[in-house]
Amino acid sequence: MALNNAPTYKVTPTATKQVLPTNYISLFDYSSVYAPEVHEDLAKIYGSQSVSGMLYMLGAESSMASDKFIWTEEGRLHTVYKDVTRAGNVFTKANHNFRINETVHLSDGAARRQGVITDVTQNTFTVAPYKSAGFTALATTAITAFVYGSEFRKGTSGMKGSLESDLTILENKPIILKDRYEVSGSDATQISWVKSDEGWLWYLKSEKDTRRRWEDRMELAMLLGEKADSGAGAETAGFGGTEGLFESVRTRGNTFQGIADDITDWDTIIKRFDAQGKIQDYMFYVDRDQSLAIDNMLGQLNAGYDGGLSYGIFNNSKDMAVNLGFKGFTRGTYNFFKTDWKLLNDPTLLGAVQGAAGKVRGILIPVGTKEVYEGSFNGQGDGSKITTPFLEMKYRASGAENRKYKTWVTGSVGGVHTDEDDSMKVHHLSERMLKTVGANNFMLFEGV
Repeated sequence: MALNNAPTYKVTPTATKQVLPTNYISLFDYSSVYAPEVHEDLAKIYGSQSVSGMLYMLGAESSMASDKFIWTEEGRLHTVYKDVTRAGNVFTKANHNFRINETVHLSDGAARRQGVITDVTQNTFTVAPYKSAGFTALATTAITAFVYGSEFRKGTSGMKGSLESDLTILENKPIILKDRYEVSGSDATQISWVKSDEGWLWYLKSEKDTRRRWEDRMELAMLLGEKADSGAGAETAGFGGTEGLFESVRTRGNTFQGIADDITDWDTIIKRFDAQGKIQDYMFYVDRDQSLAIDNMLGQLNAGYDGGLSYGIFNNSKDMAVNLGFKGFTRGTYNFFKTDWKLLNDPTLLGAVQGAAGKVRGILIPVGTKEVYEGSFNGQGDGSKITTPFLEMKYRASGAENRKYKTWVTGSVGGVHTDEDDSMKVHHLSERMLKTVGANNFMLFEGV
C-alpha cells in the first residue's frame, strides 16, 4: 500500500496581512446558507501546529546587558598531531608544541615507535629512537604523534619552556525580533458564527495566532539562526545575524550524514562521543524517518529498548519520560531518549526540506552542565570558572527594561487610546541569542 492523495484544501495559508471581506465569513453567509449550531466550533484540521518548546525544556534563561556575550571553553589537556611527515629521525609538523626531553609515541596505522625528543624548531622535532631499528618501520607521511612522558639524564637542568592552556574564546550576539497584529475599529466589532477559544470575535483568534506564530519564530530563530559573513549582503546592510543551535553544531560539533538505522551506526556515534567527554545521557529529537529507523532497529534486535535505563533526567520516573513522549534505549554506557520533533516533520517548516538539500533528521543534545570561563582573558569578563547548561537562552535586560518578551498595544480601539488611528495594534518584540556550550558533545543528523 502507498499514500496517494494529499489534502486539497487550505494547504497553503493566505499571504494577506490585513483584514478583508474574503478572509472571514459574514453573519449573512451563515444565516442564509448554513445552520449556525453545526458550524459554531472552529475545526483545527492541522492540530496544535505550534513547534516551540524544545529550548524551554532543555535550556536555561538568563539576562545580558551588552550587545555581545563572550565565554571561554577549555580545550584538550593533551595534544595529538596527525599528518606528521618524516625524513629520517626528523619529523615535521607546523607550529607544534613539542619540547626537548619529552618522550613521544609515533604511529602510522601499521607500526608504532617511541623515542625522546633531542631538538626542536618551530616546525620540526628530532627524535632519538629507543629501538636499534630506528624509525625505518614507520611511513614517511600520515604519522600520528603525541607526548606520553619525559626523560632527563642525571645532573641536567629542568624542562625548557612551558605549555599554555588551550582555550577557545567564543561569542554570540543577540538579534531583535518583531511582529505585529492590527485590526480596524470597524472589524473589531464584527460578529462571526465561528467560535474561537476566546469567544465569537474572530479577530481575537487572529491575534492569538499572531502570538503563537511569534513564539514559534522566536524559538526557530534560536535554532536556525546564522551569523552573517563579513561582506555578505546582510552584513553590509547592517544585519549581523546570530548563531543558532544548528550552526553551532555544524561549526564546532559533530555531524552525521543521513539516518542512523543500524547498530553499527550507533557504535560509531558512541565512539565519537567517547572522545569528546563521554556525557552519559542524551536527548534525541528526530524526524519521522529517523524515529521509525530506530524503532525498526530496536525491534529487530529486541534488546536495550525501554530497559536497563537510568531515568534520572526524568526524576527517575519512566512514566514521566513516556508521558513527555520520550522512549529510551541504551548502548554501552550511554542512555538515549528519543522523541519525535514536530518542527522537523511540519510540511510548512523543516518538513518541506528535501533530504538531498540537507534535511535535518535529528539532533543529539547532551543533558547536564559544562564548566566554562565566564568572559575571556583579554579584558572582557573576569575569566572566572562557572558551571553552565549546555544550552542557554540569553536576553537583553537592564534596569527597568526587559527585552525577553515585550508586548504592548497602541491605537484607539479596545479601550486603548494612544493615537488617533482607528485601529488596535498589538506589538511584539524580543532581543535574544542562544549560547551553545560544548558543541563537541552535540551531534546533528542531516541529509539522506
